[in-house]
Amino acid sequence: MNIREFNRFQLEATKLGRNVVFQITVFEKKERNKSRLYAETQCYDPLQHLIQFVIRDASDLDNVIEMFAKQLLHRGFVPVKYRVKNGDGSWDAWLQVPEY
Repeated sequence: MNIREFNRFQLEATKLGRNVVFQITVFEKKERNKSRLYAETQCYDPLQHLIQFVIRDASDLDNVIEMFAKQLLHRGFVPVKYRVKNGDGSWDAWLQVPEY
């Protein structure tokens, strides 16, 4: 089993009139001929204190973003935009989060 950093992205979401920018590091786990992506992040909420978001077994980065956006919606956040870190270490432009 081999685990390495795959990519990073930021996703901005709103909840109760407050904007939150999540920093997410995506890891790739390789087992035999299979590669799966994992990610985890957290935030603090005045009503529920610590909220953790865990993404497991995603097929690609788009799938990670989709799974994360669905978890945000389930917890009362509205995903707004995201951006991905590119190969030279700078951030790509902000993109609108698709509706899921």
